[in-house]
Amino acid sequence: MSYYINLLLVLNALLFVSALPNPQQAGGSTSTPETLCANNNYDILAGTPWIVDNLVYNADQMVGSQCTYFDKVQTPAGQNEQILWSSVANIEYVQSTWSRTNTTAFKGNVCFDFMVSDTKGDSTSTAAQELMLWLQYEGGQLPIGWGNGPAATIDSLFGTSWKLYEDKNTDTGITVHSLLPDVQFDNTFDGDLKDWLEALVTLGRFKDSTYVNVGNAGTEFFYGDSILNATLSLQVNL
Repeated sequence: MSYYINLLLVLNALLFVSALPNPQQAGGSTSTPETLCANNNYDILAGTPWIVDNLVYNADQMVGSQCTYFDKVQTPAGQNEQILWSSVANIEYVQSTWSRTNTTAFKGNVCFDFMVSDTKGDSTSTAAQELMLWLQYEGGQLPIGWGNGPAATIDSLFGTSWKLYEDKNTDTGITVHSLLPDVQFDNTFDGDLKDWLEALVTLGRFKDSTYVNVGNAGTEFFYGDSILNATLSLQVNL
């Protein structure tokens, strides 16, 4: 790949932490604790290429609220830089880590979500592709393409086997490739995401010269009252 992102993720819970070259939504730069509640309200983490973004899934169809609380960036001795934050959701209905505390029925997932393209910087055209690595999911949440059945399987990746589901997102026109584990991850994930990308190259989904233009780590809430707390350790090798 032309841009590799290697992540060490210790999850107690999530919202989206993104590596974005040109953010378009309203926000600022911070290194101090902050509460983000408006949809697409974000902060650039000072001194890093990372963004904490309160990106509300299906916001125009949602009844309820979601807030993200950024805590701090820290670098423990001998470890990668870590981002600490939490997400609180109170969503009654949406159409369509990981210490998670649910006080009602909950539907959602924990995932990585990358955008790739043969064109550097492209994450929005129909020539781009969306890659999702689902780590944990509950409440009956299913990926785009579930009804088509698995398009492929991967026997061994991050200690388990995976099924790949694929189809076009009718809202964006972008094809989504979602890998779901046969054994879900419980609270902790530790892995080099380059292995995920290379597995998809082996399956012929894109070339090894393709650009990774956006990298997200987070959760998609559909409904429920839930609190998640997260520590995300990030290492990016260019």
